[in-house]
Amino acid sequence: MFLFVNPLGAQCRQAEAAVFRLQQESRQKVDLHVAMLLNFQVITDILTHHHQDPKDLNLRNLVNDAAYQVALDFKAAQLQGNQKARQLLLGEQEMFNDGNFTYDPAFAMALVSGYHLNQAAFLDDRQRLATTRCLDSDQHMAQEMGVTQAPDVVVFDTASLDAGVKLGNTRNYQRLKAVCEKLAEPTSPSMLHVL
Repeated sequence: MFLFVNPLGAQCRQAEAAVFRLQQESRQKVDLHVAMLLNFQVITDILTHHHQDPKDLNLRNLVNDAAYQVALDFKAAQLQGNQKARQLLLGEQEMFNDGNFTYDPAFAMALVSGYHLNQAAFLDDRQRLATTRCLDSDQHMAQEMGVTQAPDVVVFDTASLDAGVKLGNTRNYQRLKAVCEKLAEPTSPSMLHVL
């Protein structure tokens, strides 16, 4: 299962909660891959959601930088475990609840400590990742799967990798669970459905 999220996304939290709940409660093994989606549309969606002018270039740059910083933090934390990285992401998203799009490194580091990540390793990994194109693979994967907005969920049955479902903005746990159960049935068709 691939969950594409907007790093700053208040709207993404419901989808994240639904996916994390499914992962914990499912009788089937759920491999979850969280990917950051950073593109023009995501930045526009953030600004529109907060009733800001999406044509304000200074504001777009500020939002893009904050989203990039959070995505970089997530990738660095992932090297210490996916669960800790997801906790950090959810915590850092709180930084932007009030419509202030300034990334606060002190707030981020307090979360790193609070979630018991190794601070020195986190900072080293973050610095190393900043000099690479670490987010390109997420963007490429999103493009291959036709994902342009966040949140978006793409589910594959590992028994048949050509059978997948792109769910779009999945905030509803029951809908997500029903689709996953249907996909797991042996009689499910081998095709990609776009809902």
